[in-house]
Amino acid sequence: MTVKSISLVEKHSQFDAPWSPKRIATVDNYDIKLAKAEGHFDWHKHDDEDEMFFISRGLLEIEIEGQDPVTLGPGELCVIPKGVRHRPVAKTEEVHIMLFEKAGVTNTGDNPDSDLTQTIEDI
Repeated sequence: MTVKSISLVEKHSQFDAPWSPKRIATVDNYDIKLAKAEGHFDWHKHDDEDEMFFISRGLLEIEIEGQDPVTLGPGELCVIPKGVRHRPVAKTEEVHIMLFEKAGVTNTGDNPDSDLTQTIEDI
């Protein structure tokens, strides 16, 4: 197996669709995914998994049920604990996100009726 670097900038340039995560790597049983944000995502939670958001471009606000929102800028991350309802909201036109989640996690969580992407594609 060849070990190589992965450019987040290059990988983010390969797609445009918002809220459509792309898997760029796997670490043990965890997927590293990239997504772009536009507008707001649906309210949801993940009953059995934590979710990590890392921002490399733009501003993302994560609305969290029962508390003030968390705002993330480039170089900042936030972990949403399992069972916490949340809704990511893009605060700038272009937001680039890296997600770290258990393999098999559906980005819409407990909201299966969402019309947002529920499948993952490798790039």
